[in-house]
Amino acid sequence: MMFRLYRWVGCLLLLWLTTGLYAQPVTPADYHLNAYTLHDAALGDIRYYISSEGITTKKPLLLLLDGSGHLPLTLLVKEPRRMEVMNTFDPDLLKLANRFHVVMISKPGVPFCDTIQVQQDTVTIDDVYRLLPMPYIYRHKGGLEWRAQAAARVIDAICAKFPVDPARVAVYGYSEGAQVAPKVAVLNKKVTHCASIFGSGLNQLYDFIADARQEAVKGHISYAAAQRRVDSLLRLFEDIYQHPQDTRQEWESNTWQRWASYGAEPPVQQFAQLNIPLFVVAGMHDTNSPIYSLDYLPLEFLRLGKKNLTYKVYPVDHFFRNTADPHDATDYKSQMLNALLQWLKVR
Repeated sequence: MMFRLYRWVGCLLLLWLTTGLYAQPVTPADYHLNAYTLHDAALGDIRYYISSEGITTKKPLLLLLDGSGHLPLTLLVKEPRRMEVMNTFDPDLLKLANRFHVVMISKPGVPFCDTIQVQQDTVTIDDVYRLLPMPYIYRHKGGLEWRAQAAARVIDAICAKFPVDPARVAVYGYSEGAQVAPKVAVLNKKVTHCASIFGSGLNQLYDFIADARQEAVKGHISYAAAQRRVDSLLRLFEDIYQHPQDTRQEWESNTWQRWASYGAEPPVQQFAQLNIPLFVVAGMHDTNSPIYSLDYLPLEFLRLGKKNLTYKVYPVDHFFRNTADPHDATDYKSQMLNALLQWLKVR
């Protein structure tokens, strides 16, 4: 996964403009979610949220894993003349609560909602990160292992507490969450379906190396400059791998610990262990999660003779926009969700 535009990667900030005169949707209940906390000796507190609609009805389970960063699921932005609510989850997926028990999990040490105040009438993602520093717990636990293990624990808790159809326990990951999803399925055998949207197949650190080579091919930099960049990256990656628990040093807005955790097990290794149905989506124009990394998955499954992979490619970027054709008004996200429901055999 490329992090050249890192602070947008996986955040999928969906914006509602509201005035300060009305109540803001900032609590789980505002989104028709019930909040619960698991206390785990190793992982600490795991805060999760399940859709309240039909909570006593037997339904399939759909666990949503959001993208990267330490932002809360909901962020209230106070501006001089209005307030805005930003979400790092996709509300369209919450609309599936009539068919699934929809579940989300907060990052470690991150509340469901947080608040920032700005002095101008617009807010940028840089403003958000400047005013919302990385929480201590997230800094020390915000890696692949915590997210995957926490999700596996939540699945067990929900299946024990609520009426879940065991034939359809689906994990749906977007961006960084798409790399967590196969790991969750490896850890928890209750998972029957795994969907990975705009994630990665190869080691995400390789994306930076490939990007340098592509910049040279395009003529944006010289081949010698590309080689110098690759050499520098490899020295950095060597340091990261030699210090996989380092939470003090950062690169591209993340700790070395976080990079080492996601670079320890390329997603293709996790996918290859799974015999359950897999649904993987790539975007032709996605510069955040380059398609070549995902194209490797169907090739590897052909090599292994495995038949459980559904691979969908859409002419979109990381946010389902066809950046190659600004006049294309096709709703590709709806197309993807319809394909997902057909794959899950849920009407």
